[in-house]
Amino acid sequence: MQTSNPTMQDFLGIKFLSSDHKKLIASMQVTERSSQVHGLLNGGASLALCEICAGTLSLKLLEGTEYTALGAQVSANHLRSAPLGATVRCIVTPLKTGSRLHVMDCKVVNEKDEVLCSATVTNMVVPRAQIAGGKKTADSTAAEHTSAPAGGLCHE
Repeated sequence: MQTSNPTMQDFLGIKFLSSDHKKLIASMQVTERSSQVHGLLNGGASLALCEICAGTLSLKLLEGTEYTALGAQVSANHLRSAPLGATVRCIVTPLKTGSRLHVMDCKVVNEKDEVLCSATVTNMVVPRAQIAGGKKTADSTAAEHTSAPAGGLCHE
């Protein structure tokens, strides 16, 4: 997402690689900004990566509608670590894309495709007009500014 103000995506260096209505893939390098004191990927950075990617896929699915998506819940298991300098990928696939909730499966994997973090992210689908009195906000316009490749995403 490209906005006028720096975002968490910018801070973590998240880059979208591909997307369509069934999958979104992004990458992030493990740097000092995303590591913990032992020089390994911080679990919070993995969660942020998952929530940002799941939210972006929800927003893409809602493009062209009067709705937007807001994060409601994240549940994750951290299974392996990644060292400073490693590049991880987040692979997001929809489990359910209903009219009120989107539930996304997120896997953070290393260069060997080993799963580092497995997460489920739930996003609420709400009318844009309900947010900030109907004003456009960073969350409600994120899909308009996303740097994710166009892939003909549609609401199912």
